Amino acid sequence: MNLIDIPISILRFQYKLVRIPLDLFENNVVHSMNTEAPARLVYERTVGTLDQKVGALLGDKNVQHRGAEQVHHADELARAQRLEAQADAKEAEAAQKLKASRETAEKERKAAADAAKEATEKARVEAEERKQQAAQEAEEKAAADKKKADDAAAARAAAARDAEKKQKEQIDKVERSAAAPAEAELADAAEHQEDAEDKKAEAARIEKLFLAEKESDS
Repeated sequence: MNLIDIPISILRFQYKLVRIPLDLFENNVVHSMNTEAPARLVYERTVGTLDQKVGALLGDKNVQHRGAEQVHHADELARAQRLEAQADAKEAEAAQKLKASRETAEKERKAAADAAKEATEKARVEAEERKQQAAQEAEEKAAADKKKADDAAAARAAAARDAEKKQKEQIDKVERSAAAPAEAELADAAEHQEDAEDKKAEAARIEKLFLAEKESDS
């Protein structure tokens, strides 16, 4: 062993003494933390970096390797945490986008349902209006047809009354024409009868005078 090796050996021993409280703190406190706790990762990376540098300075491969492994472990956990945080952020963003898409789809569905309901109600109102209009037009047409039929019936009745009146006048005229000769004949017959009665009375008077004279001659 040369003179240079002696101080390094002393430094290695001293560093082991310095690491004793750190090891106690690590075993009693750090190891009780969650393996992914930020404070534990900071501690492990700090101590690992210290071991790595001191091990390289003192030529202690074990300490240097231990420190490198501890730094690598802390970096890997931190990297995993970052990736997990990124994944969580992306998942939250995707969930937010999904929620927004669902809300948009729900709004569009509701708007479509409202539009369909409005269109259905509008079609129902228009159909009811067309139905009422058709009923009114049918009623007006029926009233017009009835008035037309009533007017036609009234015209036919008036024509029938006029025809009946004319027919009656014609019959009266014919009856009067037929009755005129008969009345003349009745007047002549009455006149003849009166003459006959006068003659009969005259004959009776003459006969009575004749009988009276005949009685006076006797």
